[in-house]
Amino acid sequence: MMRSLFAAAGLVAVCLLTACDRPPRHRPAERYVVLAQVTSAPDATSSVLGQVRQAQRATLGFDMAGRLASVAVQPGDRFAQGDTLATLDPAPARLRLAQARSEALASRGEWLDQVEQLRQQQALFDDGAASQSTLSRARAAEQAAHGKATAADAAVALAQRDVEHTRILAPFPGAVVTRMAEPGGDLSAGQSVLTVEGESELEVVASLPAKLASVVAVGDTAQLIGPDGIRAHVQLSHLSRHMAQGAIAEGIFRVLAPPGGLLPGQRVELKLRSPSADQRDTAIPLTALIPDASAGRGSVFVFDAVHGQVMRRPVTVAAIRGDRALIGAGLSIGERVVKAGTAFLSDGQAVVTWEGGSELENP
Repeated sequence: MMRSLFAAAGLVAVCLLTACDRPPRHRPAERYVVLAQVTSAPDATSSVLGQVRQAQRATLGFDMAGRLASVAVQPGDRFAQGDTLATLDPAPARLRLAQARSEALASRGEWLDQVEQLRQQQALFDDGAASQSTLSRARAAEQAAHGKATAADAAVALAQRDVEHTRILAPFPGAVVTRMAEPGGDLSAGQSVLTVEGESELEVVASLPAKLASVVAVGDTAQLIGPDGIRAHVQLSHLSRHMAQGAIAEGIFRVLAPPGGLLPGQRVELKLRSPSADQRDTAIPLTALIPDASAGRGSVFVFDAVHGQVMRRPVTVAAIRGDRALIGAGLSIGERVVKAGTAFLSDGQAVVTWEGGSELENP
């Protein structure tokens, strides 16, 4: 009995000594980390150059050749709608009108004569005194005369129009930009005489690169930066789908509430915000991303506030923009990730967030 007790006591002592010799388990040491909040992906900003112009503008001239009689305005002069801006020598147009009226009168007389001839031939045919062919010739002659009279009336209308168009009338209220002809000079049809612009809205015309044109749409807004720090908001009102030289598209932006000092002809800069690749993307500091061997892959350490530890999580990288990484999948807005010291962390490690007030704490 005593021998059994001594044996048991010895066994317990051996176990205790063995346990004392086993090294204790150490948990990973807590590390200080700097966190950043996961945010929505920022929009990209692109800059293009544009030129300010009036929405109402026109290059004016005469639609017929002639000698310029007078120009009533100079560059910078203002005018009202309907004012006479320039005149062409009206004498040739008036002579053509008189000639057209004379020809129209003669044509109408011929037509009335053929109408009477047709009436007589119809009466003779009804009495059996004229043949069908004679009646048909009379009817054809009357129709030809009627057509000639109608054409003569149209010529009168055109000649009258030419007389009226010997004056250039202001199409809208505005001001003269350039004067390109002087009285006494002979003009060809359609030759420019004046360039004018209205006083309504200002707009900016800009050439957009193909990549930018593919992601903006009519109604999008942009910021205008002009000379002397002039700033205004503009809205895309028209966008060409034709790519000039295969690389640029013309866009027209309406200036919202034009500021003083913004004038037609000025060169300005437009800053456009183009949408990110996917509105579901999130953004984190680039330093928080642990690259993966596979393109578009990586991982981050997400902070678990409940347990005071970080968990390594795989993510999909949508793009890199400057010092920000756009994450396509794997993170939610509002989560916090470690953005400094990731190389010294392990999955599940306890951490202490840095509270030193450094600006690095803010994304």
